[in-house]
Amino acid sequence: MTRRQFLAASAALAAQQPQRPNVLFLVVDDLDCRLPSYGDKIAKTPNIDRIAARGVRFDRAYCQFPLCNPTRSSVLSGRYPTTTGVLDNNTWLVLEDGMLTLPRYFEKQGYNVATHGKI
Repeated sequence: MTRRQFLAASAALAAQQPQRPNVLFLVVDDLDCRLPSYGDKIAKTPNIDRIAARGVRFDRAYCQFPLCNPTRSSVLSGRYPTTTGVLDNNTWLVLEDGMLTLPRYFEKQGYNVATHGKI
């Protein structure tokens, strides 16, 4: 197979593959909505503003619990803190067999996943 044939075959195969969207999911503890993209006039966050202008902004996203660990566990598992049993900042999230966190779900769908910090 020549290089030209290989490239043509690769392009044809790529065209047949369904396109998946890129996903960038930012989770920040204690940020609140004090960002220009939410109307704040004081904060200077040009990089977040550029991302927000191209993405989806959640206007009705609420904290699941008044502590960071239960909320983070809830966001990552899709379950309420009372269901996960994570009700303080010292309990580890342990899921039942077959349950996945959001990053593991994306990995199983073939996405490259990177996490940083507490996530």
